[in-house]
Amino acid sequence: MNIRNSASVVLLVSVSACQSMPERPSDLVDCPEVRPQVCTMIYAPVCAMEENGQFTSYSSDCTACSHKEVVGYHSGVCTKENKGIR
Repeated sequence: MNIRNSASVVLLVSVSACQSMPERPSDLVDCPEVRPQVCTMIYAPVCAMEENGQFTSYSSDCTACSHKEVVGYHSGVCTKENKGIR
C-alpha cells in the first residue's frame, strides 16, 4: 500500500509541474546549450522569454542568451500589449 501511495504522489507532482510551465510562442528560437561569454555591440533587438515566463527586451540574441534564465527569443522589442508574443 505504501508503494501505491508513493506512485500516486509522484504522478500528481509530475502532472502539476507540467501545468505550471509557461506557454512558449511558436516562433521562439532556443538559446544554445553553451552560453556566449562575449557579444558584439550590434543592435538587433530581441524579445526573450525567461524560465519564469516573463518577457524582456535585449539588444541582441547574443546578449539575451548570455543570461542563464533566458530560454529563447524572437526578433523585435517586447511590448506591454503583446507581452512578448507577436
